[in-house]
Amino acid sequence: MRAFVIRRLLQALLVIFMVVTLVFFLIRVSGDPASLGVNLDPNRTPAEIKEEYEEIRRKMGLDKHPVIQYVVFWQRTLQLDFGHSFRYGVPTTTVIFERLPNSLRLGGAALVLGIVLGLPLGIVAALRRGSIVDTAATMGAVLGIVTPQFFLAIVLIIIFSVQLRLLPTSGVGTWKHLILPAVTLSTGLIATVARIARSGMLEALGQDYVRTARAKGLAERAVIFGHALRNGSLSVITVTLSSLPHLIGTVVVVEVVFSWPGVGNLMAQSVMARDYPVVFLDVILFSVLTVVTFLIMDLVYVMVDPRVRHR
Repeated sequence: MRAFVIRRLLQALLVIFMVVTLVFFLIRVSGDPASLGVNLDPNRTPAEIKEEYEEIRRKMGLDKHPVIQYVVFWQRTLQLDFGHSFRYGVPTTTVIFERLPNSLRLGGAALVLGIVLGLPLGIVAALRRGSIVDTAATMGAVLGIVTPQFFLAIVLIIIFSVQLRLLPTSGVGTWKHLILPAVTLSTGLIATVARIARSGMLEALGQDYVRTARAKGLAERAVIFGHALRNGSLSVITVTLSSLPHLIGTVVVVEVVFSWPGVGNLMAQSVMARDYPVVFLDVILFSVLTVVTFLIMDLVYVMVDPRVRHR
């Protein structure tokens, strides 16, 4: 078990290193952030503009060779020094952790909705296999999986904000601001959990131990909740964990559409503003969350099926 965990941790560190390295060099192709801070007053001479431009590049550390910048970046990162935001002029950790609670609240609400709505929907569909409820749940799950989040967000805004005027289109504050973003973000998870819960329940209901329990005269409620649901829940747990990285990635789109002041929206704005330090810390944060999720999922598999550790 210890060797398995160590091996997975090393793989996780390698993935984070490769992702951050790739982003470090790709983001420099987008342009020079120093040019955004230059005062282009027409009354200024080209020499003054160039002098200010060079000074800004020097302060940002962009006057050095990219390889040297890369080495300095990792030296500071290993010391947990993520630098200052070019845009806000404060430490990047301050900028991100001010917005992180909003993203966690949105992601947590979406996760709860995904489980609370998806699990019962899948169970009911399995228990009424072949019925109208099963058909509707299956079609709804497929539709929820294939519908792009940004398209769904626009539709919800048009219906509930523009037409009915029931919910706000953007911002944060009251619980009403959370409804549309959380519903949009959770739709794919609800559909996925429902589909897997249905499949897991159908498989569990066909097992010998369920038939034996029924033959012994146990009540149908006890058979379903005491045997089938308990043994079919593993697939739901694993698919929920495996869906979290997708949830983390989708939160960027949802936050941008609803102007939700979270880390995802900050990342999109920072990319447009070429705010390298904030983008790097955002990437590290998203990468760590994704890798940790997969690591937890691997550990769950190992605890349930010890054969996995030998693969």
